[in-house]
Amino acid sequence: MTTEVPYRLVFDGTTTGEYDLDTSKKRLQHFFKIPAGKVNQLFTGEEVVVKTNISEQLAMKFAFKIAEAGCECYIEPVPDDNDPTTDPNFVERRKSDRRLRPRRPPRPGAIIPDRRNRGRRKTDQAVFQYA
Repeated sequence: MTTEVPYRLVFDGTTTGEYDLDTSKKRLQHFFKIPAGKVNQLFTGEEVVVKTNISEQLAMKFAFKIAEAGCECYIEPVPDDNDPTTDPNFVERRKSDRRLRPRRPPRPGAIIPDRRNRGRRKTDQAVFQYA
């Protein structure tokens, strides 16, 4: 069972330079059938999440339509709410991912033979002989 990562489409109001700003707004309005007031809200210069929790294919389809209108956008995975690294107050304190070598090497002769198979007393030895 594969779980697909949800994506979101983020638009910041920049144009590709293929069309001027008014033409890009009109093309965007025509492609997505949205009113002019909503289009003007997209071009404020701030990042706006256009769609969220969509598949990668659908996000790419929307990104191509926005690119055809002469605007730029980007696709990113939806951040996980349970991930502590997304918290703005999170500070990474580890210098590296893992320690590459142990603190000290293993001691020679540290392997102790198993003592359960041999008896310690003479009575135990007698039991092991007849068993």
